[in-house]
Amino acid sequence: MTQIDQPSSHGLTRAKKRRLRPELILGIALVVPGIALAVIFKLVPLVRAFILSLYQTRGFEEPKFAWFANYSSMFKDPVFITSFKNAALVFVTLPLWIFLPLVLALLIFQRSPGWKAFRAIYFLPYMIAPIVVGIMFRQILAPDGPLNAFLIFIGLAPLAIEWLNGATSALFSLTSVALWSFFGLGVLTYLSGLSTVPDEVIEAARLDGAGFWRLLIEIVTPLLKPVIGYWTVLCTSSMLIWMFPLIYALTRGGPGSATMLPEYLVFTTTFEFLNRGKGAAIGMALFVFAAIVSAFVVRRMYAEGKASK
Repeated sequence: MTQIDQPSSHGLTRAKKRRLRPELILGIALVVPGIALAVIFKLVPLVRAFILSLYQTRGFEEPKFAWFANYSSMFKDPVFITSFKNAALVFVTLPLWIFLPLVLALLIFQRSPGWKAFRAIYFLPYMIAPIVVGIMFRQILAPDGPLNAFLIFIGLAPLAIEWLNGATSALFSLTSVALWSFFGLGVLTYLSGLSTVPDEVIEAARLDGAGFWRLLIEIVTPLLKPVIGYWTVLCTSSMLIWMFPLIYALTRGGPGSATMLPEYLVFTTTFEFLNRGKGAAIGMALFVFAAIVSAFVVRRMYAEGKASK
């Protein structure tokens, strides 16, 4: 009785390696361009900025190596401290940036009356260039602008203030405009996440008597934790590096330094005061701050994801 020859494990391993080789080559071909772009446009400018932050630059004078003198000067600058305090105040509004788009997305997902029109209306502000949004709201929020005229017309004249000239109202107005301009992307992001939720889950919750808020808190939020985490990181970075056009068009950092944020301080220090070294140092501080906050959010999201499994 003859025995059928069985292929050796060594031969199977070689055959498996031959099959994996094209997939490995394809994977490398897809990853390398992204890594190259990240190195060229992210890592190289970051290294150059750090090197520049070690030089003393005054106007058009020849740069002089000064070690960490720019960092020492930066931390003694009251405007620098104020800019990060303002950034912290903006961060207080982060729950609105996260949950307001989620509420609107769920309303649209449930096909509430007028959902098709609202889906377009909510996303439209994000399609407008931020500098255009800033110019538009500078007219709307002017002392004699449409908003104050409307408040006076309905009998709320005490609320008709100089929105962009108050020490407190200016930062509040800037943050509100940024939220109006940006949250449409959040609605679209959450709608994409909601499309992955099985209809049976929603229907079962409704049959169980779950209202809108219970459905949002107990069903939708746990299922969309990864999407919420992604949107939180995106909002965090946007608050630090996306508001420059709005600041430039609305307040120029004023009144005084009431709306000065770190990204705008980098601009004024580098291009208005021509102190490129100190501007680079402030940029590095902004990068570290954004990296720490983003890393904390991602770590928290990852820990919650593991705990839910």
